[in-house]
Amino acid sequence: MPLPAATRELLASLQQGAISAAAYDTAFVARLRQPDDPNALAYPQTLAWLLRSQNADGSFGTTLPIPKDKLVSTLSALVALADLPQNLQDGVVHRARTKALRFLYEDTGNWQTGPDMAGFELVLPALLDEAKVRGLPLPFERFMGISAQRDAKIGHIPPRLIYNVKTPLLHSLEYLGNRLDVEAARAQLSPNGSFANSPSATAYFLLKTRDEQANEYLALLLRNRGDGSIPTVAPFEVFEIAWVLYNLARADHRPAESSPLLRYLAQSLTDDGVGVSREGLRADADDTALTLSVLHRYGYPISAGPLRPFEGVNFFFTFPLERDASVTANAHVLEVLQVVPPFPRQYVIAQKVVKYLRDARVDGDHWVDKWHGSPFYATAHAVFALTASAPDACVQAFSWLRDSQRKDGSWGWFSGGTPEETAYAVQALMLAPAEFRAGLKEQLNRAAAYLNETEGEPVIPMWVGKTLYGPTQVVRSAVLSARILLARSEHARSAH
Repeated sequence: MPLPAATRELLASLQQGAISAAAYDTAFVARLRQPDDPNALAYPQTLAWLLRSQNADGSFGTTLPIPKDKLVSTLSALVALADLPQNLQDGVVHRARTKALRFLYEDTGNWQTGPDMAGFELVLPALLDEAKVRGLPLPFERFMGISAQRDAKIGHIPPRLIYNVKTPLLHSLEYLGNRLDVEAARAQLSPNGSFANSPSATAYFLLKTRDEQANEYLALLLRNRGDGSIPTVAPFEVFEIAWVLYNLARADHRPAESSPLLRYLAQSLTDDGVGVSREGLRADADDTALTLSVLHRYGYPISAGPLRPFEGVNFFFTFPLERDASVTANAHVLEVLQVVPPFPRQYVIAQKVVKYLRDARVDGDHWVDKWHGSPFYATAHAVFALTASAPDACVQAFSWLRDSQRKDGSWGWFSGGTPEETAYAVQALMLAPAEFRAGLKEQLNRAAAYLNETEGEPVIPMWVGKTLYGPTQVVRSAVLSARILLARSEHARSAH
């Protein structure tokens, strides 16, 4: 087995919450004050991190050309800076505010382009309302259409639903602004002290009231991370375990050390599915399907039962109330439908998903997805599912992947190639017909060399939550999977 030490190290590092920082969430925590002194920050290290992390163009959040992440991250940081006590409004803070204001005024004309963030149409209007209350000089007319989107999203939802049901809306609780019913909301706190595993939603709640359990949730995150930053979701251990083991299994690697992790997944799965964590966020189709797929790949018996709550007329929903379906969630569902024991309507349901995936292609040759900023992730995972059910739908995708490699051997959708995106391209191309792969020898050699040379590079956040995030070990597992596949093939020398 190639790369055994890397595999052992990866599995040993799981469930430690390794994930990139989120300026959006960190800024919410930076607004909290000591209960006995409104001029003292509850967590001053968050302000220090924010000031360190501001981008050269004045924005906060991603450095990739993804405008919606930049917009909500910068607005969140600007509100936090504007709220600072007078004794902290020094030259450094003033310059950071000025640069952020300039960015929001001059560089957000393209804010409607690119991928959506989760809950974007809810949290952006709430942030704009906060900026208005503070008299911040922003081009509010530029964003007028977003309030109509918010109203369309929540207009048909009963106003009290969020207080009575574990809805995904809890993950974006801050959208309620000054309309929060504090005591009704308190009943929806998870056992871990969060609202749906969202640090920003939890900090927003603490801006309205005191709660020791919620406060300890944030304090523990900060203690564990140590640099003053806050992630966009925590905990997320089911998601992390499932995706890591899935990537290893894609390379036909099922290490013995995975046994306790598999037991954890099996025990977390319920008749209604599973979410990113055992507690906090409700079950979703994506984590449920990938957990089922992993359990099957490692020899556990499975059934399609936990997927039933997510079936729609034309596709599977990730969550109830979502606006758009997810390509990769449906691809993961299709993989499960291909391997579960027979049940009534199995073929009909599978063909429904195949049709959805066929129709979702962009230009007939690749896919994009709501949960990841790069089409290389969506395309690879669609190919994984369709090679068994509809191989003809993958033909153009293989050519698209072949033709989109960069000169340095990498793949990348944005300003340059990344190990993560290169790994997805390699994983998918390894499923191409043998005669097609025969013409890729030189390209795969270059990919192997690139992955070898970039080992240890920091993860670039490209996964989509309320902001972009990078689940470190999930990305590492994709790269490791690709390197194992290359090392097993005729590209072994380059991979080593």
